[in-house]
Amino acid sequence: MKRTWFVIVMLFVCLSLIGFSNTVRADQNVLIDILVKKGILTKNEARKILAEAQKKEQVKEEAQKQRLVREIKESGFAIPDILRGFKFESLAYIDYSNGTSPFPHGDSKRYNRFSLTRGYLTVKKEILPWLHSRITLDIHRDSTGDYKERLKYLYGELRPPRLGFLTDMRLEIGQGHIPWLDFEEHVNPYRCQGTMAMERAGIFNSADVGVSLRGYFGGKLKDAKEKTGSHHYNGRYGSWHFGIYNGGGYHSDENNKNKVIEGRFTVRPLPDIVPGLQCSYLGIYGEGNTRHGNSGYPDYWVNAGMISYENPSYIFTAQYIRTKGNAKGSWVDATGHALQTEGYSFFGDYRLPVVMFSARRLHLFARYDHFDQDRDNDIGSDAEYDMIMGGIACDIYKENKILLVAENTDYGDDAGKKGKLPVGNNNLGDDFRIQAVLQLKY
Repeated sequence: MKRTWFVIVMLFVCLSLIGFSNTVRADQNVLIDILVKKGILTKNEARKILAEAQKKEQVKEEAQKQRLVREIKESGFAIPDILRGFKFESLAYIDYSNGTSPFPHGDSKRYNRFSLTRGYLTVKKEILPWLHSRITLDIHRDSTGDYKERLKYLYGELRPPRLGFLTDMRLEIGQGHIPWLDFEEHVNPYRCQGTMAMERAGIFNSADVGVSLRGYFGGKLKDAKEKTGSHHYNGRYGSWHFGIYNGGGYHSDENNKNKVIEGRFTVRPLPDIVPGLQCSYLGIYGEGNTRHGNSGYPDYWVNAGMISYENPSYIFTAQYIRTKGNAKGSWVDATGHALQTEGYSFFGDYRLPVVMFSARRLHLFARYDHFDQDRDNDIGSDAEYDMIMGGIACDIYKENKILLVAENTDYGDDAGKKGKLPVGNNNLGDDFRIQAVLQLKY
């Protein structure tokens, strides 16, 4: 009983210290804002002071955590050996949407619903310093409205030693990440609103079975969080990811003997001058996963490029996409030959200069996607759609956030719904929604 009370008291003290430190940080932010407004400090000086204070606070919090862990262990509450090295994570998107779905010949249907659009449960384990494992369950709703579980990730991760300029390498064996989406989703933090441009267009999804190797160029960017606002994919001169996969994605069987080669190459050209600037290329080559009569399996290739800029105050991306076919092998004309597509997308996020509690938590963001489902007009001459969305987000704590978003899509006369084939004289109706999303992550 004494041990239990000891742990409870220690936890209460730590929580009290955290609450007190949050109050102190809030007062510091308000004071610095006042000094900037009065011209005593420049914005750059204020930013450096806040970054240094944040870094010192992180070191202090980590020391407090280590001290608490040490004291709990000394009191007899040590973690059992069988649980050492485990890490548990959860991610959920809770969505409310009100809008209209498009149907052919100008029709549309209203909807008004609450949804659990995604729920991930992840378990990671360090088996050896060079051998790790991960499994992620993906909870989603099927076409009948029932919630089902499926496997999103299940792979072993080997961590090879540094090889000259190539550092921080990870070799994934199993059902793992494809090179692009995990990278883009750590630049654009609003995956909870909807999928990224290429996935939303129906080109591929985010995981597949195969083998891949990823890493950084030249080690890690020092103080990446303070310089760019993010510690993800923080290679000093960029990052890379190459793999060989089945090709159909993580919720499709492998229907052919072909393997798809995928690669991402990202360069951070000026890490000391413009650390947030990155230039990325994605290449995919293989065959689609569906056979079409005598035509066989259609071609599947992707060429895409993106320029991104990340800053603690704002984010901007611009990407261009050229493809032939898609991963499923469904993007074909009447003869079974792959359609060629073309598109581009722009995204921006701005952290408003409004201090809430202890940080600037409010964001304004917007995105524009243009996608031509049939660049060569094999099915229709007006198979394009333009999607624009924008909204406001509030960071609650770490990566927990709430969004309020408006989204509208205009379709060409021959366009199909996003991710679907174009149809001649389809004339889809209104596609509009107002959306509120709560993202929970721990």
